[in-house]
Amino acid sequence: MRKKKQNINKTNLKKLNAMAHLKSFPSKIKSISSEYQDLNIFIRDFEYFISTELKIPAKDLSLQDKIFEGIINRLDFLNDYKNITLRIYLESQKKPKYFFNLSKNINNYFNLFLNSHFEKFISNIIYFYAFNVWIEDNNTMDKTMASIGNAFDNLNKINSFIRKR
Repeated sequence: MRKKKQNINKTNLKKLNAMAHLKSFPSKIKSISSEYQDLNIFIRDFEYFISTELKIPAKDLSLQDKIFEGIINRLDFLNDYKNITLRIYLESQKKPKYFFNLSKNINNYFNLFLNSHFEKFISNIIYFYAFNVWIEDNNTMDKTMASIGNAFDNLNKINSFIRKR
């Protein structure tokens, strides 16, 4: 079986990132590959590129630390392509098929280091919450990291409340 040629690389993503806010963005991605006339294919390839570059958290971490590290690793990597990421996010609000494509890829990432459906469910909730903070955060991601910590604090409060019942 022949390996698929990868159309996306760091060089062309850096160029695209600088123009992701422009109306001409769809034509710019088509210049990389005619397949990208369908944004969903670009999203798939972008997510594939991310998956080949991302580090997964160490296996010996606690569950909370794995989730924290996993989310921060992904968002930190996306900092280099924040404009593209935001463009995809805005487009996915308009077309659910883009959102489903993104969700599938995020789930695939969490599948690499989390075991149960519940762990993945919690990770997704915290990820989407942290992502919305990350949108407005700077490259240090201090607000994003704090929001993840707050999310865990709130989950722990809920968990202790449930245990008391």
